[in-house]
Amino acid sequence: MEWLADAFDSVLEGTALPFGGAGALLALAFIIALRVLLPYSQRELIRWPFRLLVAHLAFVGLAILTPPGGLHRFAQVSALLMLLVCLGRAGFVLVIDSLLARRWARPFPKIFRDILEGLVYATAVLVTLRAAGAELDALLTTSALLTAVVGLSLQDTLGNLFAGLSIQAQHPFEVGDWIQYNENADMVGQVIEINWRATKVITLDQVEIVIPNGPLAKAPIRNFTKPAVLSRRRLQVVVPRDVPPYRVRSAIEAGLHEADGVLHSPAPDVITEAFTDYGLRYGVRYFIEDFAARETIDGMARERIWYALRRAGIDVAVPLYDVALHPDDEAQRKRLEGEALSRRLQALQQVDICRALPPEHQQRLAEAAELRPYAPGELVIRQGEEGEELFIVLRGQVVITVDEQDPAPKSDSAEVARLGPGTFFGEMSLVTGAPRNANVRTLVDTELLVVGKAALAPILDASPELAEQISLALAARQRQLDSASSRTDRAVPAGGMDGERSVQLLVRIREFFSL
Repeated sequence: MEWLADAFDSVLEGTALPFGGAGALLALAFIIALRVLLPYSQRELIRWPFRLLVAHLAFVGLAILTPPGGLHRFAQVSALLMLLVCLGRAGFVLVIDSLLARRWARPFPKIFRDILEGLVYATAVLVTLRAAGAELDALLTTSALLTAVVGLSLQDTLGNLFAGLSIQAQHPFEVGDWIQYNENADMVGQVIEINWRATKVITLDQVEIVIPNGPLAKAPIRNFTKPAVLSRRRLQVVVPRDVPPYRVRSAIEAGLHEADGVLHSPAPDVITEAFTDYGLRYGVRYFIEDFAARETIDGMARERIWYALRRAGIDVAVPLYDVALHPDDEAQRKRLEGEALSRRLQALQQVDICRALPPEHQQRLAEAAELRPYAPGELVIRQGEEGEELFIVLRGQVVITVDEQDPAPKSDSAEVARLGPGTFFGEMSLVTGAPRNANVRTLVDTELLVVGKAALAPILDASPELAEQISLALAARQRQLDSASSRTDRAVPAGGMDGERSVQLLVRIREFFSL
């Protein structure tokens, strides 16, 4: 039992532990430092160094309890290996994941991380082999020959490895960037991983594509995230050649102003590109920030452009060879026009100030009124802006909001009311030119009948006395609104405040229409 006495003496003298126990204490210090410095989300990185330290102590105990021989030597070598790997792993995590992570805004490249970590473990193995008495010179010579053989058989793999190193060194893209990795414009994806062999991207279709680093390093790469997150998009619109370009540009720019995701700065622009066989082609260019939502934003932009062109009375051109045959039925055409006019006339008769007009003048207003389609979510009028139009809801629904602090419409503006078919708004602006006192935005696909000052002015010029009837109707309308919104404690008698209001409104109407 002399070996037990010798083992006990070695424990007392500290020779049973590698480096006299200093290595184990250093490893424990590293683990404690990691426990303090690493954030809670990265605490799992401490598990392997701790397990390696426990394994080291277990092999030390085994070496102490076994007599000299093969098992004893194995336990000593294993204890040394566990300690060196523990120190290497803990030190690596301390430097890379703690110290460097605090100084670098971006994470340490995975490929460099894997290579450095592999070198640390290789060094630990070589030191252990040296301590075990292995001839490193012969081992390295054999390894060199083996490396040459493996290198010849793995040329493509090694090429991908060095290409990955080149990508990491030059930083043409990073994880999270959107890139086009092929000359094909459809080959676009977001980088999710860059490793030693390949780069992984995920497309909008949620398809993961693995691209070897070798071909990727040789291909032209378009980065849509750098140098800034701004990305310019481009659409083409073709309209008939008889429409003046300034009208087209104005309508398209107005439509893009309300398109979600389209930036106002830099401002969108519209250029005239070419004369084609079926119309004048315009290029619509605008910037976005959310490249992942580019298809949705492009679709929204097309919808808003269509609605804006329809409101401006501009059709989207079709190829000249697209021929549609319609029966030349004059009676049917007149019938359809009469039905449309009757529909507009019925809508106008829902408005108090229009009902105050004689039937022949109502007919003239109906003929001059225009239909305007709006997409869901479009702003019809903005609080504080000047206006001279009345809007009647024919189809759909709008919401009225008011922001007392800022005239600009906000998502958190107070909702006042929702209006459906048969309701109207904007009557004060039509007859007095008063600024808009609320924001009105569509909730669904909506069609509005619009009556402007230009339609009402000839009627008042021909019959100035109608201004008094309009002022009385408008005063009664204001009294009804005041009562409905509880702005007064009781309804105002028709002969009281209405008379004063009508006089004030009559003065404003005459000034606005220069009567």
